[in-house]
Amino acid sequence: MGASGWDYYVPYQPDRFAAFVALRQVVFESGEYWWAVPGEPGKMAREYDNRPRTEDELWAVEAVRLAGTHSILDMYRVLDDGEKPNYGWLPYAYETFEEYMALVKEHGNPEYGIIVPLSDDEAIAATGSVKLTHDHVEKITEFARYRGIGRCVVLHDASGTPAELYFWGYSGD
Repeated sequence: MGASGWDYYVPYQPDRFAAFVALRQVVFESGEYWWAVPGEPGKMAREYDNRPRTEDELWAVEAVRLAGTHSILDMYRVLDDGEKPNYGWLPYAYETFEEYMALVKEHGNPEYGIIVPLSDDEAIAATGSVKLTHDHVEKITEFARYRGIGRCVVLHDASGTPAELYFWGYSGD
C-alpha cells in the first residue's frame, strides 16, 4: 500500500500535547483511519461495524502494528519546542546494505511516531514569517519528509492571533 499522507486542523490551544491527544481520540472514534483487515486493503475503519472499540484492541492486531493506520494514530508523542528529533540515519543516502548498516551504526535508528513542531527557522525559510496562516500551509508541507515522523505548527488568523494547530505527516507501511 505504501505510506499515506494525512493532515488535520484543530482549534488552537497552548498545550499541543492535549490537542494531539484530543485529535487522536476524534480520529479513532470516527474511524477515520486505515484498519488492516486481511484481504480488504485500503478501507477505512468506519466502514466496519466490527472495528476495534479501543486503541488497545486496535494495536493488538499484528497487521495494524506492522502496517500502521495511515493516520495521526501512528504518532505517540509531541516533542517540546527546542527538543531535537532523532532522525537517525534518515537524512543520509545509501546504495548498499553495507552503507545502510554503517549509517545505522554511526547515527542510530530514527525515533518514529513523533510529532516535531515546525521551528521558527524552518517557518522563516519557507515563508518569511513566524506567524503562519492557512495561506502558508502549502509552503511548509515539505518539512514532513520522513515517513513515520509528523509535524505541527500554530496557524494564525488575519489579526495574528493563534487560531489553529495544524498536524501533518506520512505514515503507514
